[in-house]
Amino acid sequence: MYSPQITPIPATEPGVPRVVWPVIRIARTLVPFLARAMKFGKARILHQERLFDAWDGFAAGKSRLILGFRHAYGDDPQLMVYLLHLVMPRAARKAGRKLSGVTHAHFVYGSEVPLWSHPFVGWLLPRVGAVPVNHANMDSKGMNRIRSLVSDGVFPLALAPEGHVTYGSERIGTLETGTARFGFWATEDLARQGRDEDVTFLPLSFHYRYGRGIEKKLGRFLDRLARDAGVADSAAGKREGIPSRIRAVSAAILERLSAFYSLFSGERVAPVQAEILEASLRAAERISGVRANEGDGPMARLYRVRNACWGKIFRKDLEGMSPAARALAGRACGEAWYALRHMETAEMLTYIDLEAAEDGLAVEQYVETAVNLGDLLSRVEGGTLRDRSNAFRKYPVIVPGRPVVMNEYLDLWKRDKKAALAEVTETMRSEYARCIEEYGEEYRR
Repeated sequence: MYSPQITPIPATEPGVPRVVWPVIRIARTLVPFLARAMKFGKARILHQERLFDAWDGFAAGKSRLILGFRHAYGDDPQLMVYLLHLVMPRAARKAGRKLSGVTHAHFVYGSEVPLWSHPFVGWLLPRVGAVPVNHANMDSKGMNRIRSLVSDGVFPLALAPEGHVTYGSERIGTLETGTARFGFWATEDLARQGRDEDVTFLPLSFHYRYGRGIEKKLGRFLDRLARDAGVADSAAGKREGIPSRIRAVSAAILERLSAFYSLFSGERVAPVQAEILEASLRAAERISGVRANEGDGPMARLYRVRNACWGKIFRKDLEGMSPAARALAGRACGEAWYALRHMETAEMLTYIDLEAAEDGLAVEQYVETAVNLGDLLSRVEGGTLRDRSNAFRKYPVIVPGRPVVMNEYLDLWKRDKKAALAEVTETMRSEYARCIEEYGEEYRR
C-alpha cells in the first residue's frame, strides 16, 4: 500500500515566520475549499460570546490572547483555520457582533511538519505568521519567537497544549506546561514595558457530529475494517451491534500484531495491548539505534526514535557524497523508514484503547473509535497521519471555555515558578473538562 522511502531527502530549515498580507488574503479565499476537502460541514460554536469577547479584548488592545485548541482528531489545525476565517466571522455577523481586524492567528507548528507534508505547506506556513517549534529539543530560537508573538504579535497565538494528536475528543491528554510558561513570560515582558494588558488563555474544545444515516455509514466502514483486519466470519458479525463489531476488529488487530512481534522478536508477545506497545517500541529503537533511558515513558521514547529516523531520512550532508556513501545513506534511510512504521504503531497504541468500545456509548464515540482503528490498520500497512481516513462528513461543534487570565497567578509565579506552572496547567485542564461537560449537556441530555 505504501512504498518504503529508500532515497534520502535533502533537509530544509523551516522558513522565518513573517506576516505577508497578500498571502493571508489569498489564503482566506481558499478556506471554503479547504473545508470541503476536509469534509467539514456547517459548524456551531457553543457559548460563542466567550470567543467573541476574547477576540474583542485582544483587538481593543486590552489583552494578549493565546487560543489553546484540543488536538484530538489530527485535523484540528485545519478546523482552527476554518473557525477563524469562516465560522467565527459568520457567527458574529449573525449575532450582530462586529469583530475588528482580520480573524487570523500565529499558529505554532512542529518543525518537522514541512519535512513530511506537501511542499506548499512548508512555503505557506511562515508567510502566514506561523512559528515552528521542536517538541523534542526546545530550541531557544523557537521559544523566543513564540514569547515575542504572545507579547507583540499582530494576531493571537494559536497552539495545541497537548502538543500532539491524542485521538480522543472526550479524553484530555497530558498538557504541556510550555503553554503556561509562554503566558507568564508575556506578563513579565509587558510589565517591563509598562503595559497593562492582561494575558488571556482561551481553551477551545472541538467535537464532531455526523448527521443523518451515520449508523449505516459506520456499518459500511466497519465492513472494510473487518476485511482488512481479517476478522473471522465477518459476514456473521454484521448481524451484531456496533460495539461488538468494533471489539471483534480490535481483537483481530491485537492477534495479528501479537503474531508479528512474536516472530519479529523471537519471544512470545501476548495479544495484550501493553505488551504489543512495548514490543513495537523496542523494535523501533533497535532498528533506529536508539537506546531508551531508564524511567522514560512511551512519549519520550517515541520522540527520540522519531528524531533519529528523520535525521537519517532528511539529510543535510548529501551534497558531495561518494556513490558508496550515498548507497549506505539510502540503506540507513530505508531502515529508518521501517523503524518509523514500528514507531507509528506504538504511537497509536499509546493513545487508543482497543477495549474502549463498551455498550451504551453515543454513536459519535463509536465513529471516533472506528476511525482510530482504521488509522491503526493504516499505520500497520505503512501509512502516516496524513493518510488518516476521512470517510465521514463532519459537523464541528466548537466549545470555547472560560478564559484563564495569567495575571491572576503572577504573584505565585514570582514566588514559585514550578507551582505556578502546575496550578495554571491544571486550571487549563479543568476548563477543558468543563467544555467537554458542556458539549455533553447540549447534545446528550
